[in-house]
Amino acid sequence: MADIDELYEKTKTKLEAESFRHGTPQDAIRSMCLEWLEWAVAHDTKVVELLADPTKDTEGAYKAMENFARNKKGKEGNCVKLEPLEAMACVMEYYGIAPGDAHNQLEAGLMYHLMMAECRKYKPYGADEQAANTAPASASAPEAAKATPVTDLPEAEPPAKQAEYEKPKIEAVPTPFSFDDFDSELEELL
Repeated sequence: MADIDELYEKTKTKLEAESFRHGTPQDAIRSMCLEWLEWAVAHDTKVVELLADPTKDTEGAYKAMENFARNKKGKEGNCVKLEPLEAMACVMEYYGIAPGDAHNQLEAGLMYHLMMAECRKYKPYGADEQAANTAPASASAPEAAKATPVTDLPEAEPPAKQAEYEKPKIEAVPTPFSFDDFDSELEELL
């Protein structure tokens, strides 16, 4: 495992050394690749080797995505929008993942990991700096955001008790008027 650890560190250093202006597509791809690397350490060590390839870089991944978008354009004009799933699959294919395997990995948890990493970048309004940084950036998806197990949910009320709440509460209201009196008054008038 020491070999993979060294390769991981080398790859991470290579990706972090690529510097792009914040907010550019190349910077977004670099961030996605760094998160993909984190996910790969726990799930698929083959990816670490693919990302470590010195002939592949973020700029080349961007160009591959650009070519994919150009070929997708068709008759709709000059602009094409790639969905995040398509964009990441295109980047993964550039680095050497087969097209079917790219979508399988994305749907098997990688896309969730990428979305959670993006969410960790932002803090809620009114939260102080410490509260926003409670989850470490290197934490894996299962550690950073665990789903609530079904056993931890409060028990539902029994159906009989629920029916009691749903039953309409109609009570007879005493009135000085009665239908018998009305009938007798009506007969007198006729």
